Amino acid sequence: MSGSSKAVCGACGASIRPAFRAPQPEIAPDLDMRPGEPARSTLVDWIQTCRSCGAAAPDLAALKPDARETVESAEYKALTTTVLEETLPFRRWAMICEQTGDPVSQAEALLQAAWAADDAAAMSEASRLRAQVAALWAGTTDIEIGLRRLDVLRRAGAFDEAAAWAGVLGGRAQEETATAILRFQRGRIELRDVGRHLISSAMPPPSHAPHVSHGKRASTGFWSRLLRK
Repeated sequence: MSGSSKAVCGACGASIRPAFRAPQPEIAPDLDMRPGEPARSTLVDWIQTCRSCGAAAPDLAALKPDARETVESAEYKALTTTVLEETLPFRRWAMICEQTGDPVSQAEALLQAAWAADDAAAMSEASRLRAQVAALWAGTTDIEIGLRRLDVLRRAGAFDEAAAWAGVLGGRAQEETATAILRFQRGRIELRDVGRHLISSAMPPPSHAPHVSHGKRASTGFWSRLLRK
């Protein structure tokens, strides 16, 4: 008898495929930590959706049973007809995170939804999603999240708020690399630039290794290593 077992959805128990794992990127990430290619183009695969109950998560097998209450709610089901199709899996996952008390993952899910909106050229929707992410990250004392929040605000077109937040970050002790990113962002804010920029654009040479942000908490990974250099 084999000791292996099939993966099942944590919300309903239906059989599911193994969770997707993005390939290592070969290009530097964006300032908001969207990874470079080839990981970048796999965004559509980052969230699994259960064919049985409609639950959505990076790993359905890791869902806790209490997610089922959210999945069966009218609000969750309404997402199918009320949000941009390309953002639906991420919006579903964000709602599950919100209602199960995981604001860290909720913010990441909404930011990934903004990336999906970017890819669909739905810039107004991307800005709205970024505004939600900025609200969830408001008041953070984590420098990594703080700098990501600055990029989120700028790309949402919230230039006054971004400038004020840059002032807050500038008043904190920072490593040289963080200061370089902050300086670059201030220049972009002054120009009222809402465009995408790579971390390498803000960093002095030599360029640093790329990063896979998918599947990692915001307080770990490349950015934290970068800021310690």
